Amino acid sequence: MDSKKKINITILGSSGKIGLSLANKYLQEDHYLNLFYRKEINRVFIKKKLNYLKYKNKLKLLKLNSSNESSLIKCVKKNKKIFRNTDLLIITIAEQGQINNFFKINSKSFNKTFYVNFMLYVIFFRNLSKIINKNKKMLIILFSGGGSTSFRENFSIYSLTKLCLVKLTEIMSKEIKSKKIRFNILSPGIIYSKMIKQSLKAKSKISKKELIKIKRDIKFSEINLHNIFKTINFLNSKKGEKINGKFISSAWDKINIKNNKIIKKLVNSDVYTLRRKEF
Repeated sequence: MDSKKKINITILGSSGKIGLSLANKYLQEDHYLNLFYRKEINRVFIKKKLNYLKYKNKLKLLKLNSSNESSLIKCVKKNKKIFRNTDLLIITIAEQGQINNFFKINSKSFNKTFYVNFMLYVIFFRNLSKIINKNKKMLIILFSGGGSTSFRENFSIYSLTKLCLVKLTEIMSKEIKSKKIRFNILSPGIIYSKMIKQSLKAKSKISKKELIKIKRDIKFSEINLHNIFKTINFLNSKKGEKINGKFISSAWDKINIKNNKIIKKLVNSDVYTLRRKEF
């Protein structure tokens, strides 16, 4: 992405580690930001972390009412103008859910996490598609990882919902009526976030192998955050404009190095989808 060209960026889930990191970087590049938060405490936190007084002319803080389907639909309609003018839409909303053996997870907890991590997205995009300008370019970035392609013991609800989100990304990229709107989903690698802190506190429910991996890879958190930023900027650049419906590891795939061979594979093969295989 050309940092000299100022764009409208909308982030849903802007109080988390990834959302705040991206918001801070884009504000430093002087872009226009719409940051949606879900709780009032998050609004206060965002203002504190992003030096609100300095950037207030470039920054809008907006409440995302998403507790149920009707409130989310109303929120999308209310902010119609913002979404129609968005060039880059980033959604980081997620919760880890109950860490436990699949057969012991509380049904109420399961349903709550399924709503936040998947159904919220389904409702949001079905209604967003009715109001956005289909003749305007828009790049949409979602996030997965966390066991969507590999087994993580006692993280079943998180893994299942993130797997659903990967497939939803592919479906939307194929079935959206506009070729100017693109969907891609990133696996960010380990980020020292609220989720990781929750995992470390629940260590009695986590395998020794998982704990070792988390503690080993936490040190890469800042590098992983920077790679997310670089990957999104590449996808939003001229070189990356044909990449659509792909599942990309911003930590490992290194697509931002602008290698023509990698870009061709991204566009034309199934390597960067759930199949992860070239036919």
